[in-house]
Amino acid sequence: MWRALERMQAEGPHGPSRKLHVLGQSPWLTSAKLKLVDGCNLRCFMCEYWKGRRQGELSTEEVQQVLGDLRALGCEKVHFTGGELFLRRDVLALLDHATGLGMRVNLTTNGTLLDRDAIKAVLAVPVRSITLSIDSPVARIHDTVRGKKGAHQKTARSIDRLLASRTVRDGKPRTRVRVNTVVSRKSYRSLVEMGAFLRERPVDGWLLIPMDPWNQNDQAMTEDDIRFYNAHVAPVLAETVHVPDFDPWIYGRSDADVAFGARQAWARGHYQAHPCRVPWFHTLIDSRGDVYPCCMGHERLPRLGNVRDTPLAEIWNGPAYQAFRQTMQRERTAVCHRCDDFLSENQAFDAVEQAWAAEERP
Repeated sequence: MWRALERMQAEGPHGPSRKLHVLGQSPWLTSAKLKLVDGCNLRCFMCEYWKGRRQGELSTEEVQQVLGDLRALGCEKVHFTGGELFLRRDVLALLDHATGLGMRVNLTTNGTLLDRDAIKAVLAVPVRSITLSIDSPVARIHDTVRGKKGAHQKTARSIDRLLASRTVRDGKPRTRVRVNTVVSRKSYRSLVEMGAFLRERPVDGWLLIPMDPWNQNDQAMTEDDIRFYNAHVAPVLAETVHVPDFDPWIYGRSDADVAFGARQAWARGHYQAHPCRVPWFHTLIDSRGDVYPCCMGHERLPRLGNVRDTPLAEIWNGPAYQAFRQTMQRERTAVCHRCDDFLSENQAFDAVEQAWAAEERP
C-alpha cells in the first residue's frame, strides 16, 4: 500500500485518485493475497485450516487467469498463502507464472514440506520473500503449538537451507527469508531465547503476531500475560535480537495500549476515527475464488464476489465493492479494530490527508 500512497502524493490533493477514493471507486489495485489452500499438514491450536477438506479449490488454469486479471488491474505484488501452500502440487508453476507476469511474489509457509529440490526451485523463481513460522525457539513448545512432533526441526532446517542456498548480490539477498511468530500464552515466555536462535540464522525480518481468540480456546494473551511480556520478555528481545525493523513492543508500552491488547484490539482505537484504505488498493481471493477486502475479513465479512462467476475487474469496482468502500468511510467493521496489518500505512495516509485538508482550508 506504500506504492499507492506514493502515487496519490505525486498526483496531489486534487488528483483523480483522491476523487475516486471519495466515490468508493479504486484508481488501481497494487497488491493481492491469494489463499490457495484450505488444508494444512499441521494441527495448530490457533487456526482450523487442518480441519478443511480442500474441496472446490481453484484449478491451475483458474489461478493463472486470476493472476492475469490482477496484473491487468495494475497489481504489482501478490502474496501466496494457505493453509499450507505446498500441499498444492502446482504451487511452483503458479509462483513462476506470477513472476512471469511481472509481479513481485511473496509467500508464507510452515516450511515442513520444503525439501532440497523445492527450496532450489523456489529460489530459482525467484520469489521476493518467503516467510516461515516459528512459534518458539524451544522445539517442544513449538511442536505443541503446531500440533505435530518434529515440526520445529523441519521448519528450522528449511530456514537454514534457504539462508545457505539463496543468492546474494551486492550484499543484498535475491530472496528475503523472514520468520513469523504467533504469540500465545503457551509460547510467550520462551521467546526470551529467540535471540540465540536468530543469531544462528540471520533472517531478514521477524514479525511477532498477537494471537486472536477466533476459535475460543484459552491461549490468547490476558492483560496479566501482556504486562509480564512487557516487563520481562520485550526488553530482553530488544537487547538480544538484531533483525532489521524488528519491534518487540507489539502490545505497546502504555497502560492504555495494554488495555487494548487485553481486548485483542490491536489497532488501538485508530479506526474509531479513521478509515482503512486497504479496500481501495488490496484484495484477497481464497481457494474457492471468493473475494474479500482483506485477510482479516476472510469469512468474517460478506464476500464481495467470486471470480468463477464474475471477472475480477467487474468485482473490483462493482456495486458490492463500492458500497463496502463507502461504508468504510463512515464506520468500520468489528474486525477492523482487531487488525494492525496495515496500520502504519493507514497512519501515513491519514497524515497526508490531514496535510491536504489544512492546505485547502481558507
